[in-house]
Amino acid sequence: MLSIDMLWSKALRVLEQQLTSITFENWIASIKPVRFDEDGTLVLLTETEIHRDTLERFYSNTVAKSLKEASGEDVAVRFVISTDAEPAAQKDEPPRRRAQTNLNERYTFDTFVKGESNRFAYAAAFAVAESPFNAYNPLFIYGGVGLGKTHLMQAIGHYIASENPDFKILYTTSENFINDVVFSIGKNDRQSLQNKYRSLDVLLIDDIQFIGGKDATELEFFNVFNDLKNAGKQIIITSDKPPKDVPLLEERLKTRIGWGLVVDIQAPDFETRLAILKRKASEEAGVEIEDAVLSMIAERINTNIRDIEGCFNRIVAYTKFINKPMTASIAENVLKDFISSGEKRNVSGDLIKQVVCDFFDITAAEIESSRRDRKFAYPRQIAMYLARNLLDSSYQEIGMMYGNRHYSTVMHACEQIENLIPSDDQLKKTVEDITARLNNS
Repeated sequence: MLSIDMLWSKALRVLEQQLTSITFENWIASIKPVRFDEDGTLVLLTETEIHRDTLERFYSNTVAKSLKEASGEDVAVRFVISTDAEPAAQKDEPPRRRAQTNLNERYTFDTFVKGESNRFAYAAAFAVAESPFNAYNPLFIYGGVGLGKTHLMQAIGHYIASENPDFKILYTTSENFINDVVFSIGKNDRQSLQNKYRSLDVLLIDDIQFIGGKDATELEFFNVFNDLKNAGKQIIITSDKPPKDVPLLEERLKTRIGWGLVVDIQAPDFETRLAILKRKASEEAGVEIEDAVLSMIAERINTNIRDIEGCFNRIVAYTKFINKPMTASIAENVLKDFISSGEKRNVSGDLIKQVVCDFFDITAAEIESSRRDRKFAYPRQIAMYLARNLLDSSYQEIGMMYGNRHYSTVMHACEQIENLIPSDDQLKKTVEDITARLNNS
């Protein structure tokens, strides 16, 4: 049988292909294999009780299937938050640092492509990285989805960590911060939450807009912010809007965020888009893509970096499949679902909701309602799944689209549809038909 580390490495590659990048990074990437119990169960170490409970509830079967695909044998799994046996992967410094910081190793300054659209934000970020606590504190980076906010924020974390290995640095999302607050309230253990966040040297928190209107979370973040700021610690925050425009966020918190520097990232211009594509092409060994193809993508896709990379990945996959250089004429056909008449198809959350409602002959009010009978719950789950995969929206964003549902409800819906599609031909056809309607809308 494969060694435990090799088995888990192969399973990770399977999971990375099956899950969205956000799901993989938030719940899977930090898992460490520990040992096989006497009954053959693979023990997997997770970071917190929230991670353990979420993995057991939503991802246990998915992880077990990935292990079977990796080993050819059925492997039962058990998630733990502490163990007598230290995982082998934690003996080396880099994995241990990553587990402490939650930083994605790919998001560094070296891999960030500078351009006119992000030049000021990059300069501010680099200044903070070189001189944390002294340059701009807090640093607030805002911009639309997929423009590089998270990449730039984590690049700061990597740089500071490399120069100051003893610093306590943590990257987290507002979703995880909310989870930590909820968990601490449920366990009546606020001290552990305070110990986790208020002992940091650098806090990087992504998508702060989602804590707006959540009173307990806002209060806790306000206290964490004040404690870190008063102690001279560095805070970096991202959002999709400038502080003054974040809905439901308390004025006193907006004011404190405004104490530092607020910078924005705009959609990349043509030159930046082309530079991004050329860098990615240079990293793809054994794949030959004409410059005309890269120029076509850069010209047609002018929304965000995530869309550009999605088109590029599709081109690379098809190039490997046909084992021939990718030409502009072939690329036009390969990308027909992405671009039409020089424009990317305008699929939005509202459009998904409208098309799903039309398909199932129900109203928007009914799909957003609290009714759980299959006539409404089934379309709602499909709509949530499509929003998650076509828009890469967060669970909170999708929950707000559908009657302000809790993120765990959305997560369960997405996982259920994703797990059923391979074995349910009718569901698969339904999803394909709705997707086709969206592409032709």
